[in-house]
Amino acid sequence: MVDATHKMARVRCTHDCRPEWAKVAGRIVWVLSLLCLSLPAAVSAESSKHLAVCQHDEVRYAYRLELANLILEKTASTYGRSEIFPAQGGDPTQQRCLALLGSGHVDLVFVPPTEDRLRDFDYVPIDLHNGMLGYRVFIIHQDDRDLFARVQSLADLQNMVGGFGSQWGDFKVFALNGLPVVGAANSENLLAMLQQKRFNYFHRGLHEAWAEVEAYQERYPDLIVEEHVALVYPLPVYFMFNKANPKLKQRFEEGFRIIKADGSFKSLFNRHFGHLVEKANLHRRVLIPISYPNPEGLPPVDTSLWLP
Repeated sequence: MVDATHKMARVRCTHDCRPEWAKVAGRIVWVLSLLCLSLPAAVSAESSKHLAVCQHDEVRYAYRLELANLILEKTASTYGRSEIFPAQGGDPTQQRCLALLGSGHVDLVFVPPTEDRLRDFDYVPIDLHNGMLGYRVFIIHQDDRDLFARVQSLADLQNMVGGFGSQWGDFKVFALNGLPVVGAANSENLLAMLQQKRFNYFHRGLHEAWAEVEAYQERYPDLIVEEHVALVYPLPVYFMFNKANPKLKQRFEEGFRIIKADGSFKSLFNRHFGHLVEKANLHRRVLIPISYPNPEGLPPVDTSLWLP
């Protein structure tokens, strides 16, 4: 009888005598599994998705990143919530960034179009800067202020040396227009090189020049934005996508239609750049048009948002 009682006790223990922590853990797993089964399918559909970009410098790309996020926000009801997420590390060269796009490691880049880029990637043919990027002012060393005050023509500039990113799409304008140039594969080095007087000027878009001088004033205190001259050439910038992701291109096309119609594109542009029209004093500068070989068939750029 004693043996039988012990056997029954051992049997009951195999089911009821687990340690208390094991019982609690089991209940937690059971409750969580019920919760997962009861969640509506819409929860996963509405969860945010990150879109990786390799161009995430907050000084140079703040507007483009905000524009991309605006498009994602305006199309969230159709495509789900998404937001821009910076890829690891600093900004690579444009060529490296495009290679990352081609391999699927990033989802989106914003670069000027070239024949190769238009062939290899999907894109939305709308200039993000409404033609403003084609008006270029100079960052110079303050010691050269008087030198540039005498510039009146392209021929005058051909006696000076520019500095520029050797992998940027518009690097070719120097050779095409007979302008001497010092190229740098890593564009981060250009301001330091100008501070050291390795060349005479670094031409930048209106939205870039003052922002970069102010951002790096402590590091490069002798650099200023030149007040007399500006180059002019057509330089659109497009959103580009991997061809394996046509839905993302479609989303951005729809997003542009929305933000143009509701005025939010114009509002964002004016908030970032409206003050530059007055600051640049383009009507008082010597405007020097130069040749630039854009691919054939690009749509005309709408400058009405900022040029009278």
